[in-house]
Amino acid sequence: FLFKPINEPYQKDAFAPEVDAEESMKNKLQLFGDLLLPQNDFKFKRGGQYYEHMLVAKENGIIVLKIANNTHPERELKFSRWKEEDHPSLYVLIDNREEGKQVIAIENRVQAFSETKTVAAIMEDSFNRYLYKNRLEVSIRAKYHTHEFWNVVKEYDEGIASVKFNFPYPNLPQISDMVGEYYTELAKKTNSEPSTTLNARKNEKLILEEGDILLVGMIKASSASGKIIMMRPKGAMKWRKIGLETIAQEELSESVLNGIENRELIAKRWKVLLDFMDRIKVVYN
Repeated sequence: FLFKPINEPYQKDAFAPEVDAEESMKNKLQLFGDLLLPQNDFKFKRGGQYYEHMLVAKENGIIVLKIANNTHPERELKFSRWKEEDHPSLYVLIDNREEGKQVIAIENRVQAFSETKTVAAIMEDSFNRYLYKNRLEVSIRAKYHTHEFWNVVKEYDEGIASVKFNFPYPNLPQISDMVGEYYTELAKKTNSEPSTTLNARKNEKLILEEGDILLVGMIKASSASGKIIMMRPKGAMKWRKIGLETIAQEELSESVLNGIENRELIAKRWKVLLDFMDRIKVVYN
């Protein structure tokens, strides 16, 4: 998850103090973590629907949540059918540590939500409603493997005509360093999320080499932040989207999660949860 400031004038409570967006960026992790404190009465909501949640644990920047869906599955007994309210849930782990990688791990439990990106969208919409008063916006995108880029390049013998990269607003040094100081400073000075397009010369194709440090850095920055790369093969009108086929995943035994709402159990398994969060990479090759 990545942050960016809201610099444009915004509608605020008439009695609320003026908020400095730059100062909020400096304190973004603290502000983000405080959203889930009981006194803030935080609610997950998207598209008019509320989604119940449980704060399982919040300690030293690691947050463990459960988020429930709203479903009405059809039941049948002795040839009679009816729909019954149900709220299946899944776990969400958030690394909000100052020295962390700003990552969210969403349990892939199709009994609760058919796709993890649905949960990410619910979280993004909900967090942004509360962060707005602090002049902050957060985006939650899935990381993907960099090899997806090279796999697509190899599909086209005639070569690639264009590639477009979109970079996030700088707020996580591990990612900003991949695109270099130029784009980092450009984003801050122009209040933008920079992009760059590589276009082959007429009747030519792009030279894309896996040893090109600048190119590899742009691919890594895009995949680490979940930003889609657009690619157009030579002779084609349609663009290919890179970043949809190789979503990054890490394994965590279901036995670790089962029952961790119990304080004694989560205390015993906390080290395992920390090891899991530390295992999540900034970049997946």
